[in-house]
Amino acid sequence: MQREFSESEPELMDLPDVDESTLRVDLQHLASLNRTFGGRKAVETVFHKLADKARKLLLFDLCCGYGDHGRNLIEQAKASNCELTIVALDFQFQTLKIAREATPSSKKMFFVQADARKLPFRNKAADLAFCSLALHHFAEPDALILLKEMARTGRRGTAVIDLVRSRIAAFCIWMLTAFIIRDPMVRHDARLSIRRAFTGREMKDLTQKAGWPNLHQSKFLLFQQAVTARLEA
Repeated sequence: MQREFSESEPELMDLPDVDESTLRVDLQHLASLNRTFGGRKAVETVFHKLADKARKLLLFDLCCGYGDHGRNLIEQAKASNCELTIVALDFQFQTLKIAREATPSSKKMFFVQADARKLPFRNKAADLAFCSLALHHFAEPDALILLKEMARTGRRGTAVIDLVRSRIAAFCIWMLTAFIIRDPMVRHDARLSIRRAFTGREMKDLTQKAGWPNLHQSKFLLFQQAVTARLEA
């Protein structure tokens, strides 16, 4: 199954003039899907692997979307006696606004509008750099630039977590959005996302081209995958 990516056919959530209330509902649905179908658990697993026994960490959350992964990681870190600060980045202002509104002031999350392909930070500015369930939004050349930026700005480690493209995954997503999750934006974007996702081989090749060292690739249930790199101890 070939990857289907076209700049002329964006996901609806990426449109600059998307209705804010519609976008909010879509982001909430995606957060629910992440909880139910393993996306959140995959991000948690990767975080614990890279965080190890650190007591204080700064993490860049690229393409943060609703911010649900960042908020959950702060709770996960707290349970492990780790003080985690999240810098949540997204290119779309409306998305950041919605994510910020959904984030309690008690959580150490800071929201920055930025292009993930050109991060406004110095080298090794964060301990960890994550991109969770978002790499499929990019054409391959742009995805490679994003991964290089992660390696540039992450000091201890980097992690990319995303869907795995396959015919069976595409069929399951079609069934899910036909009979269970029937919101029009979720239906459109979910079906497009799985066709835009990278295979395991493609994901590993991209991270190698981006210069990630000490690679570790993981696969999770329900068409999720991750590649991590430990940069420094």
